[in-house]
Amino acid sequence: MHVKSWPTASEAPASPEEAVIGLLMQAGRRLRTRHPEDLVDPSTFPLAKQLMCHDAMRVSDLAGQVGLDASTVSRQIKQLEDKGIVERTVDPADRRASLVQLSDEGRTVMQAAFRRRFERIRAVLEPWSERDRAQLHKLLTRLAVDLREANDRDTTDFQESRVTS
Repeated sequence: MHVKSWPTASEAPASPEEAVIGLLMQAGRRLRTRHPEDLVDPSTFPLAKQLMCHDAMRVSDLAGQVGLDASTVSRQIKQLEDKGIVERTVDPADRRASLVQLSDEGRTVMQAAFRRRFERIRAVLEPWSERDRAQLHKLLTRLAVDLREANDRDTTDFQESRVTS
């Protein structure tokens, strides 16, 4: 069964909301497409991105950062660990727990994977004017902040409604 890409170049979205949903779905799909040089599944990229920004983390903290269930993150970390991308160490604050971090090789592998995607986006934006690129940057940053805040409010409202029910 062929799934239609949405929207096509000849179909303009009917609203800004449709445009955002279409963009996010298409961008997510394109960025998660495995490149021939990728050594790991792109579904693990959010974990790797967090680990690139932090020295070492507990799996539960990592799960919270990426908004996934700890059991899902544990499975993905195990896959990365088996490939030598991630390594575990004992948590010095609690010797019963462990911390995960990118190995040196893992950092190199993930930087290359992100660079390939960055270059793909750079090539697409290259013909755009500097003004258009600056406007895109400003609006996408604003959208990301607003979506995060809306999600935080929804989560808080949901948790509060469960407590009062």
